[in-house]
Amino acid sequence: MVDAAYRIPGKNEYYIFAGRNYGRVRFTSNSHENSLVAGPTLIRKGWNTMSKVDFGRVDTVVPVPGTENQLYVFFGGRYIKIKLDNYDDSFVTDGVHHIESGWKSLVQAGFDTVDAAVLVPGTKNEIYFFRGLNYVRVDNATDKMARTVTPIKDGWPSIAKAGFDTVDAIVPSLNHEGHFYVFSGDQYAVIALDHNKEDTLVAASKLISDGWKSMDKWV
Repeated sequence: MVDAAYRIPGKNEYYIFAGRNYGRVRFTSNSHENSLVAGPTLIRKGWNTMSKVDFGRVDTVVPVPGTENQLYVFFGGRYIKIKLDNYDDSFVTDGVHHIESGWKSLVQAGFDTVDAAVLVPGTKNEIYFFRGLNYVRVDNATDKMARTVTPIKDGWPSIAKAGFDTVDAIVPSLNHEGHFYVFSGDQYAVIALDHNKEDTLVAASKLISDGWKSMDKWV
């Protein structure tokens, strides 16, 4: 399964995290063809920041809204804020932080850990967070819930139609603006999400190994 995915700004590439390993996957422009260009490598060996805070695995990676090449990385009940510069990672804020002290909105939502997250299209500061069967929309600038906690099956018809109860990772498509890959278990689907927060299923669920050849045998 894919634990987390991050689209690398300015490149046709993703970081994919699975178990204790990660890899860098490259897509051919305007194509679904993809290849593994780096890895799989142990997270502890390839990421300076994660090694320093003892992150052997990753639950969620999501860009920091309104910033360039900064991202939040969640593992268990903790998170770090880092910067990625030409594949080199460094801390934006020193050390590791706990969700319970750094994200009052997630605590209020009852999210002690995070399964997946994605920026909300058409907003400057909002993030969708997924945990178990539920999700919540959070304003990163104010650390407040922009919408109450809602079951995924009720708020995301595209994900429900794909047959997914939970979300392991969600990441924007490289080749289609407004399209997103959603991973759950050993499968993935493609959805469209517009600025009105309306979502539709673009491509039905299929095995990750069928659509992402680059992940074969290690995810």
